[in-house]
Amino acid sequence: EKRGFKHEDFASFHPGGSLGKKLFIKISDLMRTDHLPIISEETPLKEAIVVMSEGKLGTVLITDEDGVFKALLSDGDLRRALMKKDFDLNFPAITYATLHPTSYQDTDLLASDALEIIETKRIQLLPITDEDRKIIGVLHIHDLINAGIKRN
Repeated sequence: EKRGFKHEDFASFHPGGSLGKKLFIKISDLMRTDHLPIISEETPLKEAIVVMSEGKLGTVLITDEDGVFKALLSDGDLRRALMKKDFDLNFPAITYATLHPTSYQDTDLLASDALEIIETKRIQLLPITDEDRKIIGVLHIHDLINAGIKRN
């Protein structure tokens, strides 16, 4: 304290430690950007399930014809859809999806703050979009946990 040594100073000397991870690792460092499970609004549910399985995130991201993020179909949405009387694999996947899901734009957000969003919203996947709401990546809770990220 007498020397004015702060958490940030300690973290800079030990960037791999838990404090360093908390203060330095950003969404951009951990988000996935390749081979994202993205489908169009018209995609039938049966095709969406294939993309969901291949994407290995338990989710598909749904965009409009301009690539604007519109909805998210999670494995939980799919399980709830199966219980509906009018369930049909040929309906567009967006029929059963979560419309206007949580997403984030600032890739400079600290990963620990992103974990707080994910835990507070009780979601597993945080889509990352640009200012035009086009998907640029995703952040999965497992990526945060595997990186040793903890909440603030």
